Amino acid sequence: MINFSKRDERIGVKHIVLFQGVARMWQGVDLRRFWEVNEACRDLGQDIPRVPLDMQLDGDWICDYLKLDNARYYSDYRYQQENRLRCSEITKRELAYEILPSVDFGVVMDASIYGGTVNYTLNATPTLQPVVDHPCQIDSLVEHMATIDILEVGLIPQYLQWRQNIERDYGIKLTYGGGMKGCATMLGQICGITNFLTWLLTDPGQIRKLVDCWLEMSKKYIRTLRDITDYPSDRPGFALFSDVAGMLSPELYRDFLMPAERELYDLFAPYPDDKRFYHADYHMLHHLDALGEMGVNEVNIDPYIEASQILERLPKAVVYGQIPPTVVLLRGTPEDVADCIKRDIQQAGHTKQLVVCTAGSINPGTPFGNLRAMCYAVEAYGYVY
Repeated sequence: MINFSKRDERIGVKHIVLFQGVARMWQGVDLRRFWEVNEACRDLGQDIPRVPLDMQLDGDWICDYLKLDNARYYSDYRYQQENRLRCSEITKRELAYEILPSVDFGVVMDASIYGGTVNYTLNATPTLQPVVDHPCQIDSLVEHMATIDILEVGLIPQYLQWRQNIERDYGIKLTYGGGMKGCATMLGQICGITNFLTWLLTDPGQIRKLVDCWLEMSKKYIRTLRDITDYPSDRPGFALFSDVAGMLSPELYRDFLMPAERELYDLFAPYPDDKRFYHADYHMLHHLDALGEMGVNEVNIDPYIEASQILERLPKAVVYGQIPPTVVLLRGTPEDVADCIKRDIQQAGHTKQLVVCTAGSINPGTPFGNLRAMCYAVEAYGYVY
């Protein structure tokens, strides 16, 4: 068992001292070649050489590393792209990892169509101001949402303009429509999380109206953005991202949210081999049976459990994980990271049911030494097929 609470005081110059076992892994590893092989490993249905690694360095990580103004990064097109490319030069040197131009609004674009003001702050990801602060306001919101033009509300016009700029400036054509925020998370953004959780119990009828509205608007939203961005028709699958779902009891999730989320999966991932992906940074062990009933076959969830616990309940699923992003990748040592990856590969790698990554997002402040350890551990332990 890995001691995730272990801290190495030798790395007060944190993560510079390389542990002997990990240091041996690093010898002779060509990171450029590693990523080339990794690209060939992404399709687990094919004959691949090793377990794949997924590493996503988002805007919060970039802003923290470069000491940027988060508010400007998320709201200023030129500033965002220039600093993504600036950071990419560093990550290419440190990891042979490239950060491409993209549109990064944090976690607020999907729910912005409901009218909440985007709050930008100096040192944090953007948030949305809730648009209802009493259950009685839900009726008027539902009526209003039936009249909107998706392309003219929230951050959508800005997304389309930035997307056009990126194609003009960098020759990259972005598409949108492979997934979106899940029902619990978006209702938490619309109402405020505390209100949403409270009204589930005190005003369930109003919450049901809002869930129905979310379902119909989500269908319209995905269809509209797929159409306007030329989303490839041959790219099967659909993803939901819903950290707040883990805050609900199994009974509340099944009663209020599961039917709506299942309907989205059935619509956008209708075939047996289509990917149905679910992400949640929060506790999700109590919802695994429900995810299985919805046909979810890929998960990136719950940093507090291991891959073997997920596969006990979802025996056919692919696990994206299961590195705890805070206690291991951010605060641990390279040796902790390597031990965790070795454990995950032993539990799920041999059956092609593992994509090595964090069980949740990579935290701001995560050091390059631990990110490199991810690559080296996959190279050392991942050739299991």
